Amino acid sequence: RCSRDWSSDVCSSDLCHGNICRSPLAEVLIEAAIAADQELAGRISVSSAGTSDEHVGEGMHPHSASVLRSRRLRTTHRARQYTPAVAATVDLVLAADRANLRHARALHAAADRHPEVRLLRDFDQSSIGQDLDDPWGEPIAAYERTATAILAAIPGLFSELRGRL
Repeated sequence: RCSRDWSSDVCSSDLCHGNICRSPLAEVLIEAAIAADQELAGRISVSSAGTSDEHVGEGMHPHSASVLRSRRLRTTHRARQYTPAVAATVDLVLAADRANLRHARALHAAADRHPEVRLLRDFDQSSIGQDLDDPWGEPIAAYERTATAILAAIPGLFSELRGRL
């Protein structure tokens, strides 16, 4: 269940451009970390979306899937676009970069519901204000670096979430 009342369950959405590389990586890595956390498990839902419609319905990029498979995490995914209907189901949006942050805020400006929008890397004290590099078109090592950057943000994100529950 998703609610703006932080005393109950929280839903977050990871947001990038096409929803095939960065945001599915973030969704699955954060989801796995939540499942392993006794305080947050069952209280936080995670999803992902893209600001573009160009990959809607596609699976995640093969390199993203490979990075997750190597960690024995799920690789099933279908890209979707971040729309007002999706925005209505989330409390917190974790944008991969400043362009997607602006896009989400513009979409919310015209909607009745205004989830909080933050850069994902703002939860890593050493990377505040930095974009999550887009590995699309790069070798698998770039996807590993993206996963490492996502993992570095999880402790700060969890600290924030615990403070809100």
